[in-house]
Amino acid sequence: MDDPTTTPPREHSERPSDALDADDFRQLFRAGPTGCLLVDEEGVVRDLNRQAELLFDYGAEELIGQRIETLVPDRLRKRHARHRAAFARAPSLRPMGIGLELFARRRDGTELPVEIALSPVDTSRGPLVLVSINDITQRKRLRAFGAGVLQGAEEERQRIARDLHDDTAQALSALVLRLQMARRTEDGTRRDELLHEMHSEIRRTSEGVRRILRGLRPPALAEAGLTAAIRAQTRETLGEEGISARVDAGPVDELLDHEGNLALYRIVQEALSNVVRHADATKVVVSLQVEDGILRASVEDDGCGFAVEAEPASNGGRGLGIIGMQERATILGGSVRLESEAGRGTTVTVELPVPGAVP
Repeated sequence: MDDPTTTPPREHSERPSDALDADDFRQLFRAGPTGCLLVDEEGVVRDLNRQAELLFDYGAEELIGQRIETLVPDRLRKRHARHRAAFARAPSLRPMGIGLELFARRRDGTELPVEIALSPVDTSRGPLVLVSINDITQRKRLRAFGAGVLQGAEEERQRIARDLHDDTAQALSALVLRLQMARRTEDGTRRDELLHEMHSEIRRTSEGVRRILRGLRPPALAEAGLTAAIRAQTRETLGEEGISARVDAGPVDELLDHEGNLALYRIVQEALSNVVRHADATKVVVSLQVEDGILRASVEDDGCGFAVEAEPASNGGRGLGIIGMQERATILGGSVRLESEAGRGTTVTVELPVPGAVP
């Protein structure tokens, strides 16, 4: 006997009365959080959602009826056509271009790195492919930044090891030799000379150790404030290179917390290092000012400059340094702007919101 408390299962062909209808699915498709296109077997775009319009800067009426290769960079269109033909022969739900770096093309011809997933769909208009597209520009930037951080950390460890070996370790070895000589000598005058030399060498070694420690954690930042720390860093970084420098600072020391001060200090430090490594400059102006709730710091040099749009973002040099500056600022809700032109110098400007300030 049937259990009256048990509801018999619905047949698969039965459609629940509260199921979504075609208009509902249409609205869901249009409002999807990622870029989506519907493409037919011939590679012609039959529909797209709002996110796809924003992603490629095309209106729906401009893309519908066009071949999908419109959104593929010229250099990749032949390869894409081959992949599309292969998928048409054996359609299945899967990522596109496994193991490959994929790029799409915007309306203005610029490229963006993407992830693409393909899903075949049988419709009343025949078989279509749902193409889901994610812009992974930010992810690639973060990956490059992470690689740069690891590389930078390794280079910093090597630099510290080199400094300790070339300066501190050798100085300590020389002190041991002088101490042995002082213990063996019976000439009081010579012993005093050796002790004086040892005293001078100990002072130089101590200053070298303090220099290494300042590079790891700037004590002036906590002891004297942001402005003093940046003045000291500017003097130390540029003075040794014979580059003229000026620091123009307003009342900014109490505006950020310690993490904010440290982030701004590191950004300015990286900008100054880039001046030394790349700019061939003779003069640098560092500015620290606050206006309308924004702390604005800039490092301006009169060096050789460069074409900003041509600067690679993952070249292990200035590109990764710029990404690092941008990421530090982004964490604090700020931004970094880079202005440069070949032969006309470079200006790096960072803007950070002041906590609690009313713009």
